[in-house]
Amino acid sequence: MQAMWRIPAALASQQALDLRAVSLLLDVPRDLAPARAMLHFLNALLPVEFISLVRHAPDAPTQLEGHAHGTGVPNVTRDCFAQYRRHFYGFDDATRIAGRMEDEGGAADEVTVLHTHADDIPDPGWRRQIYEREHLSDRLALLYAPVARGSAFSINLYRRESMGRFAPQEIERVLAVAPLLRQVHRHALGTGAGAGALDIGTRIALARGRLADAPLSGREREVCARIACGLTADGIAADLDIAPSSVHTLRKRAYAKLGIHDRAALVRLAG
Repeated sequence: MQAMWRIPAALASQQALDLRAVSLLLDVPRDLAPARAMLHFLNALLPVEFISLVRHAPDAPTQLEGHAHGTGVPNVTRDCFAQYRRHFYGFDDATRIAGRMEDEGGAADEVTVLHTHADDIPDPGWRRQIYEREHLSDRLALLYAPVARGSAFSINLYRRESMGRFAPQEIERVLAVAPLLRQVHRHALGTGAGAGALDIGTRIALARGRLADAPLSGREREVCARIACGLTADGIAADLDIAPSSVHTLRKRAYAKLGIHDRAALVRLAG
């Protein structure tokens, strides 16, 4: 049976964190892939094999990042999310919770944590094509809105069956740091200013507008706007429903047209 907790976003962690864990947490706002830094931080507290950072929207969710922990662990998150987005997200209680957060607007005041065992998955196809195929045991989903009336996000943590399920004491560790993860992700999105801050969709739209006069195709402009906002190639691919290899090709063409060589130069144009 699924379990759910609602945690005030301002709740301070009562958990003692060692210096290594703290240093990993401080890396999150500076990392171009915040979820990857979050995964390293979490593994200093408990074993987590996969992380998927998802932005929820009224039409469909978008995976911004997906990572596996450990050398040689295949990153199955992108393929799993493609199946989830195509067929199954409507069955997920996380979708309903994210919709409530977006509708209420005050959801920035809390983090909701949802624990789902593979046996709790309500749709047989979802359970078979993702959890059973990849031998996943369960998921911890941390849902929050970094700013009031902004997009809702979820940090989804997964384990394979070989690692066992999340134990109660491990879940307590995640609950203790959930408000901290929300806070550092808020800063990673550039939303530390509070009520006047912009969600990721708005930031992409602004970057796209600043590139309106650049000699780019429409697809190249969409890719560059997302690169300027810190999305990874996999995140851009999921957002635009194209292959990651296409993202790399479009980026290469765009950089050549703009006469630039790296993201920093692109940020100066689109930031």
